[in-house]
Amino acid sequence: MLLPFSTCKSRISGVGIPVPLFFLVSLILVLFYYFAMSTSDQSSSVMPVAGAVDESEGRDFYFQYTVLKGYFLQSEESTDDTKFDFRKQNFGLIDREYHGDGEGGGQGKGEEQQPWQRFEKQARRLAGAAKEKGESVKVLFLGRHGQGYHNVAETKYGTKAWDCYWSALNGADGITWADANLTAAGQQQARDVNTLWAEQLPLGIPPPETYYTSPLTRTIETADLSFRGLHLPNGREYKPLVKELLREALGVHTCDRRSTKSHIENTFPHVAFEAGFSGPDTLWEPDYREPRSARAYRLARLLDDVFATDDNVFLSLTSHSGAIGSILEVTGHRSFALETGGVIPVFVRAERVQGKRAVPPKEPSDAPPLCKEPPV
Repeated sequence: MLLPFSTCKSRISGVGIPVPLFFLVSLILVLFYYFAMSTSDQSSSVMPVAGAVDESEGRDFYFQYTVLKGYFLQSEESTDDTKFDFRKQNFGLIDREYHGDGEGGGQGKGEEQQPWQRFEKQARRLAGAAKEKGESVKVLFLGRHGQGYHNVAETKYGTKAWDCYWSALNGADGITWADANLTAAGQQQARDVNTLWAEQLPLGIPPPETYYTSPLTRTIETADLSFRGLHLPNGREYKPLVKELLREALGVHTCDRRSTKSHIENTFPHVAFEAGFSGPDTLWEPDYREPRSARAYRLARLLDDVFATDDNVFLSLTSHSGAIGSILEVTGHRSFALETGGVIPVFVRAERVQGKRAVPPKEPSDAPPLCKEPPV
């Protein structure tokens, strides 16, 4: 039987493939390669937080943040952060008068309200006014974890040697610093914060309404020691919520690689996790250290999520020096050095901006080349 067209002609010599089919397959391969390279180039030009749940997905706005000054000493340029002790300064609260102080009276007839009580009244007044304008006002108690074994190791080996060699190991010389635990000194630093809260609560300090924490072991331990055992009012009980983006700079340093979700659940069964929290650590990379711009973008996304979803005014965020530094940067707060176990309150106004937050371009790793041997 003869076919209406020849099957023996127009074939690639020695292969037996019809020429039209050959060119069709070639075209498909070229187009596939083009789009693959285009996607690759696009993904390498920016620094998204790979593997993290994008809380802003479906949200067509972000926030512009401003620090409200005149309320905490740490926000004032005249305060020396190298000498300031928040434990001796009521967390830094400035004792001042507010507009409308006389409205509503004090604790009782003829009684004068405490500075913290007057501040809470002022904060809630501003929060209510901001909400009417589509804005948001919150007080963030930013707590750095107490001393961890990674802090001890960096001091032991020196920062230069730590960055180029030791930080990439899980531990050495009898010290384990991968997802580091608190040292005894770090535990005491957190207990000191607990004592300060216990002293300030009778003076009217508003306890946090929401407790956020980084998923790293040292931050959860710090939050537990800082808030457990306090006489908190109903509705303000300590119930920590783990937020993935609240963690320290990502990559290279094993102290900043978190444990699995199941390990965290077994170790800290009382914590809750944000929706979409992954089982394994999908953010940490062994050969790329998150640069400052990417960290600031990540913490800005964290704040956007908190301000968009949490109606409470007084929040606690237990985190890390780098992450807190980025929060201060994003909110426009002055830089303020925070020792291990330190706490800094920040009074923040957030204005909604339509559109998506700009993603910064990808920058080189923020870590020096790793050394093959311990530096001498």
